[in-house]
Amino acid sequence: MNTLTDKMPLHPAQRRRLATTLPMQPAHDIMLRPLGGGDASSVIVSIREDAFLQALYSDLRADDWQTRLGARRGLRHGADARLELSLPIHRQHHVALFEAVCRLPGMPPVDPRSLASMGLVLRRVNPADGSLLGWMKSNGQPLGWRFSAAAPGASAGADPDPAPPPRQVSALPASAQLAVQLAARRGTAPLPVEDVAPLFVAPPDICRARGRTIVFGVVPVASSEVVATASAPDFGALSGDDQAQVLVHFSEYLKARPDMSMPRAGQTLDPAWNVLGTPASADTDDGRLYAFGVFLQQLQVELGAFTGGAAARALLAELALLVLPMDADADGQARPDMNAADFVAAAADILVGGNANSSGLTMPTGWPRIDDAAGERLTRCALACLSARFSDVAPHTPKFDRDDALYVVRAFARVQNHAQCAPALIWSTCYCEPFRVVPWWDGDGPPMRLAMPPLSKLKTLRPSVTFEVPPEIANLLNGDMKKLASGEGSPPSGIGIGWLCSFSLPIIFLCAFIILNLFLKLFDICFFWMAYVKICIPYPKSK
Repeated sequence: MNTLTDKMPLHPAQRRRLATTLPMQPAHDIMLRPLGGGDASSVIVSIREDAFLQALYSDLRADDWQTRLGARRGLRHGADARLELSLPIHRQHHVALFEAVCRLPGMPPVDPRSLASMGLVLRRVNPADGSLLGWMKSNGQPLGWRFSAAAPGASAGADPDPAPPPRQVSALPASAQLAVQLAARRGTAPLPVEDVAPLFVAPPDICRARGRTIVFGVVPVASSEVVATASAPDFGALSGDDQAQVLVHFSEYLKARPDMSMPRAGQTLDPAWNVLGTPASADTDDGRLYAFGVFLQQLQVELGAFTGGAAARALLAELALLVLPMDADADGQARPDMNAADFVAAAADILVGGNANSSGLTMPTGWPRIDDAAGERLTRCALACLSARFSDVAPHTPKFDRDDALYVVRAFARVQNHAQCAPALIWSTCYCEPFRVVPWWDGDGPPMRLAMPPLSKLKTLRPSVTFEVPPEIANLLNGDMKKLASGEGSPPSGIGIGWLCSFSLPIIFLCAFIILNLFLKLFDICFFWMAYVKICIPYPKSK
């Protein structure tokens, strides 16, 4: 390894004279380093111009290119002095800049034709131990932040793509070559692949003017990719206060309790009861009806007891052991007793789902006693249902799901020294400075400008957007709004006429703008935010 400085490249004439005095060099090392030989803080530049690529090329072509790029570095830091990068919706782009040089006196540039392929990897810093996690994929489907790479300052690790093109297979270890061959036969990917953003070589005139082989890539700070949420928490394994809070939330019907009479015993279940209305005192009939409605809602919505899953079936099997006494019908004929599982399934459909009681189901006269053992079994089954339900309803996790996460990028290239040899993988000399991605609401880019129509032009505006209104909504809108507000509106019929309603989009914006200002003034009394969320300044306008 040479000991000459790599900060200032030699003049081509000096390099040629020095080369004649040196012995024949074996295959030398090639390195990717930050453009200009800087450190980690000089890798990323932020560009505010919309035509960011043209702005970057303009800076690189200028004689004071280093000064211009320096002014674009580290534009924003947080309270903890961490670099912060904005999203594309904030009208900013971030570019990582490198140069490919040979480890020879003067660090001459690498011939761009020897760069077989290049890429940029984005890795998340694991706050637990400082290791790096790569965004991994398998067969094109994202797996999430699973790949553990080296910590910043250490070796970058293995090839981000363990299944390279066939001409690169011979450079892999024997075990990896076998995995590639098996994958080709099976049609599957043997190992996960790290997501790679492309790197590009700057135009030839820029490389000649700077005397460098400049490569660059856009730092990926936004993505629509998502992965399934990690395995659901085992609510049955919770202990202490955590489980106590969950158990307090559960209905009394899922715990040990004495036998109790039911509210509105013997009456036919009716959706108009509004069992989830305003809570009442627990010792009143309305209060006990509300408690029963909460129980049905927990079964149907929170626990998914009627979805048919294994945990749901186990819970219903426990409820089926409870036999509910039914009152006589209107003719005095005794109704057969009903197990609690069948009853709650039908009652939830009526009292929570709002469907008609076509079977004439009535409220039982009482709910039998649940001893400690049965209450423990019911609670355990409910906790298992909660874990299963979490997996069903938990949203998928996006790639950039944490505002406080730190990321770094590193470049790599595969260098083709000779046509007969496999490309050699090289990594950039360092990771970039750790940075975080600001959330969408925290951008410092210029605001979008929307022109409002003057009042004198309102009559000239024409409808520009059409809403297709189905019969149900049209019937509600055409009804008596006072009755609708008081809950007296009649339900829409099954047959009706749909409507196409056209409005002027600027008028919609104007109405929303007026209402927004009214509410801003109202909420400013509580939040004192008017100085931050609204900025109005005058500007001259020709008459």
